Amino acid sequence: MNFKHSLVTAGCLAAIGMAGTAQAVQVAGEYLEVYGNLYPQFQESRFSGSAPTGTPTSNLTKGLVTPTNTTFAAQLDSKTQFTTVNSYVGLKGKKSFSDVTVGYDYQAVMQKNYDGNFPVPIFSDVRDAFAFVSHAKLGTLQLGQMDTIYKEFGDRVRMLGVSSSNFVSTSGVLSAASWKSIAKVGTTGVTEVAGTTSFNTRIGDQILWISPNWNGVEVGYSLRPDPNPKAGRNQSLSSMGARWSNKAYYVGLAQEIHNDYRTFSGTGYTGSATTLLNTNPSSKDTAVRLSFGYTAEKYRLGIDLASLKYTEDATALKKFSGYDTTTWQISGEYKVDEKLTVAANYAQGAAGSCSISGGGACSTSGLGGNLVSLGARYDITKAVGLFALYAENAANDSATYASSAIGGKVTNMAVGVQVKF
Repeated sequence: MNFKHSLVTAGCLAAIGMAGTAQAVQVAGEYLEVYGNLYPQFQESRFSGSAPTGTPTSNLTKGLVTPTNTTFAAQLDSKTQFTTVNSYVGLKGKKSFSDVTVGYDYQAVMQKNYDGNFPVPIFSDVRDAFAFVSHAKLGTLQLGQMDTIYKEFGDRVRMLGVSSSNFVSTSGVLSAASWKSIAKVGTTGVTEVAGTTSFNTRIGDQILWISPNWNGVEVGYSLRPDPNPKAGRNQSLSSMGARWSNKAYYVGLAQEIHNDYRTFSGTGYTGSATTLLNTNPSSKDTAVRLSFGYTAEKYRLGIDLASLKYTEDATALKKFSGYDTTTWQISGEYKVDEKLTVAANYAQGAAGSCSISGGGACSTSGLGGNLVSLGARYDITKAVGLFALYAENAANDSATYASSAIGGKVTNMAVGVQVKF
């Protein structure tokens, strides 16, 4: 990475924020507004701990487990980088007709990492992209790419407004299983492993409805139909929930179901779990989460408790049948004064329990882990702030979090600038 180019980029982002405010800019009234949340940061990541040289204690663990990869450092090197994380710029607009309002929302994610070469693409991905129609008595219907109801109705305190896709986000522990790495290391580098365990979902081709607000109460439902019905399986997603809030308190309950994601028996695995894989099974993964929030003059507090369940129809005896676990997190922010806000969170995933068809022995020993994060932000103006973050993500002996390493720990530190408009 070219350090000079990174400094220029960060300076330009800060300048944009200095010229604006922390509110959406109206370009054509309510028909077109521009807004954004940019939080580029310089980040250092350190990896430590040892990966097992043979079979982990849990026979569910899947990842790169070979004698040639005996340490965490052999799989991932510590590094320093400049990244824009999940910074985005959005366009939105609406038009009202009596009790009906129609509109749209589009968010483009900035290029996350730079190698110092030009030309550099300004945007690399789409975050949200949906149209909506809203009625005072019938609620709001949205069509496109957006958070599911499960993601929208939980996790009320997202650290300092910079946690999305950042290392301080609790979603990797709170909303996913620890027996499967997010990536594996091959001879040509890092490749993605099929089938996601995560319920922290933003997804396209989705239909979402949220009811009107009835004295603080709202209910919602979202559906992503099967995107490829000719594939011989029903890979659909559905999510539903209810929430209540007033100025101080929040309570939410939500469920999400993934059909035929084949989270466990997807392709591309090595290690002990290979012998448990089913052949083209039907599957059903279910998450249920209870969320609480409290807001006072200087405090924000959030607590989430979740139950995660992954099941497959075993095609033979002694194959994977199911896995259940519980996770929880607590997050808080405290406004020291008008300029300074400090924050912390803690998330933990339990080892859980599992089953194998035909009553085979199934161990979850060594699964689970935790995340602890600290952060602070100093607001120069309402639009611009400086922040610092620290987090440790630790996996137990048979588990994997935040990387492909089994039984390892990731320590991340970052400083950055946040620009909101």
